[in-house]
Amino acid sequence: MKSALSLLCLSLIIPLAAAATATEQTTTEQTTTEQTATEKQAARAPQKAAVCFGCHGSDGFGLGQEYPNLAGQSQWYLQKQLLAFRSGERQDPTMKVMAATLTDTDINELSHWFAGLGPRADRQTADPTNKPGAPSSTAAISQYFSGHLFATMKAGATIHDLPHNTVWAGGPDMLYNALSPDQKLLLATSPSTNTVYIFDAQTGQQRAIVNVGKAPKGVKITPDGKLAYVSNEGGASVSVIDLGTHQVIDTIKVEEAPHNVRFNRSGTLAYVTLQGGAGIGVINTSTRKQTKVIPVPGITGPHNIDLSADEKIAYVRDFVHHVAVLDLVKEKVLKVITVGNGHGGIDVSPDGSVIATAAIGDNIISIIDPISWKSTNVIVGNGPHGIRTSADSRWIYVTLTKENRIAIVDAKTRQVVAKIDVGQFPFWLALPGNI
Repeated sequence: MKSALSLLCLSLIIPLAAAATATEQTTTEQTTTEQTATEKQAARAPQKAAVCFGCHGSDGFGLGQEYPNLAGQSQWYLQKQLLAFRSGERQDPTMKVMAATLTDTDINELSHWFAGLGPRADRQTADPTNKPGAPSSTAAISQYFSGHLFATMKAGATIHDLPHNTVWAGGPDMLYNALSPDQKLLLATSPSTNTVYIFDAQTGQQRAIVNVGKAPKGVKITPDGKLAYVSNEGGASVSVIDLGTHQVIDTIKVEEAPHNVRFNRSGTLAYVTLQGGAGIGVINTSTRKQTKVIPVPGITGPHNIDLSADEKIAYVRDFVHHVAVLDLVKEKVLKVITVGNGHGGIDVSPDGSVIATAAIGDNIISIIDPISWKSTNVIVGNGPHGIRTSADSRWIYVTLTKENRIAIVDAKTRQVVAKIDVGQFPFWLALPGNI
């Protein structure tokens, strides 16, 4: 009887044990699958969040007072705001373009990731390029300059004149700047006050403060030096300033969020980046009317622009991490190049040998070959945005917004040769010979 009972018990226990083992195995597989999905989500989120770094920082802390901190916000709140921007319930031309590209899954993952970021101090990491700046004496840095270099300080409300190491008092949020062809005037936009400051480029004395449209960003001076065009990002317009009278003489209506302007060499056309997503606006400067918009598919929010030496190609830097090579004759995008994260300036050197673009949400600039359109990244430091090549095309100057420095890159060796300490949040650059 005992053996019969034992056999009966075994016949019952073995299937139960096998079922338990199978259940445990299934549970383990499910847990592993869930962990894998979570790990994949965690890996995807920072990549998707790169589109946010240009304004809200790679650490979730805004790059300026106008950009809110996302780090540590509740996930529910962030989801709600992104959905509102995507639906149009909440209006902002730049966020409209950003949110339009996001799926529900993207919004959930981004909200979860930013909500989970801790205090900034917990996430500081050493940057190998964060070396001491070059001495600020004129003698130490003059070898890298053939004339003036004017830099706007967004947080410092100043203009710095290098290598002369002089500082001019400006207005709130000094942002984009432009130097007149005769080098007599320097203009700088103040988006928080809806004004443009006009300085004597030789003495730094303020000549005038001109009221323009809402949230002026890029400013450019016509090749004859008589007029300035100001992109009013918040007003879907371009203000035209007479530099003789310091008065706005016209307002040109364009599509949403005009950000910057580039004139052709003759001054007959002005190309406007429409960050709201429409493309590149083309303005006839004789009639002061926008005649057409050239779409730029493949990029998100046209941000800054420069032209090839023959003016047949426009290089359009977007708000995320792309440069579009736009054929202005055929009105066709020939290539989209992936560059650093976040928005930034773009510059074609005077001799046409170098195309360089910055990336404020990153620590690199990208140098693009004008023939092959292949890019090479150069580590320069934290938060590069403004970028200009010297008149002789030898040096590339880059503002490092998070280091309060200007980096100088040798265009031939592609090495950082110096970093110069400047004011708070250096943003944009203007210099003779490449305006």
